Amino acid sequence: RLEHVYFEGDVPSTILDCIEFSDRFRFADVCADVAFLSMDLAGHRRVDLAERFLARYARAANDFDLYALVDFYESYRAFVRAKVCAMRLTDPLADEATRERARVEARRHFLLALSMDRRPLLLPALVAVGGIIASGKSTIAERIGAEIGAPVIDADRTRKAMWGVAATQPVRERAWQGAYDPAFTDKVYEEVLRRAGVVLASGRPVVLDASFRSPAMRRAARDLAGALSVPFRFVECRAPVDTCRARLAERAKHSGVSDGRLEIFDDFCAKFEPPHELPEYERVAVDTSRAIDESVSALRMRLDTWPTGLAG
Repeated sequence: RLEHVYFEGDVPSTILDCIEFSDRFRFADVCADVAFLSMDLAGHRRVDLAERFLARYARAANDFDLYALVDFYESYRAFVRAKVCAMRLTDPLADEATRERARVEARRHFLLALSMDRRPLLLPALVAVGGIIASGKSTIAERIGAEIGAPVIDADRTRKAMWGVAATQPVRERAWQGAYDPAFTDKVYEEVLRRAGVVLASGRPVVLDASFRSPAMRRAARDLAGALSVPFRFVECRAPVDTCRARLAERAKHSGVSDGRLEIFDDFCAKFEPPHELPEYERVAVDTSRAIDESVSALRMRLDTWPTGLAG
């Protein structure tokens, strides 16, 4: 619950969320607890923050399957809050002001429980972000996710989860070998699209962050969007080769999720096939050597984004 999170400055300093009186209550679907906080955010007219929280949690926990259940759990949590408030109405020790507050809160949460089956503020869509190594894909995907209130499913994290290593653990394979063997890469893309399908089925948009270096890879994403009758957009990130090389040189100084590096850059670029097969209305080219805000402004012209300043 929101009142259990205490801030000191801009970061939470204390979070109270302990159930010590009953062992039985400590074991449940984690999604049920996640939904309690997202429900509370939505109940305070910040659906945008609720969706952002779900997106961040799903990626951090590697659990995009929660989207199949989170609306149910949000409705359940809202109903429980309403029930507790309604019980206060019959408390003989409560004064009239307390009962009135309980009545208002009970009605608000009962309505919130019903509203979890509502049509979303943004219709579902599949946005695939691709390009060569160090072209700015992850940066652009992250900003698009924030703009449309969508989770970002990236191939890098998916690959490492499937390979059995931490997201930031380097996997220094030679080009197209080991974790980057074409056959294993096909499985990674299948899992990325499977996760995307779960998100889309919940009525939400989704952003995919991968190279999408071949027409076959892009076609699979486009076919998923078609099968679910949602719009498809492909965002191709572009940057001068020298810029990409400079980014890789800087990236080598720090640990991160991506395993892209200078040693495999030329080989990767040689095998990247531009998305010429896609119709113009489905693809957007972004020059990531420009300021990021310029790129985002250009994307807003082509994507349905969360209304600026909306809280509700």
